[in-house]
Amino acid sequence: MIGKEAGKKSPVTLSEAYEILEARKKDGELGYEQKLAYEHASKFKKLSVSKARELKQELLGLGLSDITATKIVDIMPSDLIQLKQVLLIEKKPIEEDMVNVIMQTVQKYRGK
Repeated sequence: MIGKEAGKKSPVTLSEAYEILEARKKDGELGYEQKLAYEHASKFKKLSVSKARELKQELLGLGLSDITATKIVDIMPSDLIQLKQVLLIEKKPIEEDMVNVIMQTVQKYRGK
């Protein structure tokens, strides 16, 4: 089999993906797909790894799924419309009060 066996599967933020690819880049040359992923992550990551992890943990604490929390950290929605689009991933209704709490949490990290 080509490549390594996949261990546990869980979504990672762009910041975390960038960190992983940065470490692999130091070990040796990246493959074509890895180079593309590295370039994409370096252009579009919005937070440092530590801040991305903190925000993701806060969002998970609000009851969001791992996938939704990761997407919110990657996109860092700037308004309620963008946030509501991301929250469609949940496939369950989220009350307006909770949407506002999520938006306030994102805004708190947007300023850092």
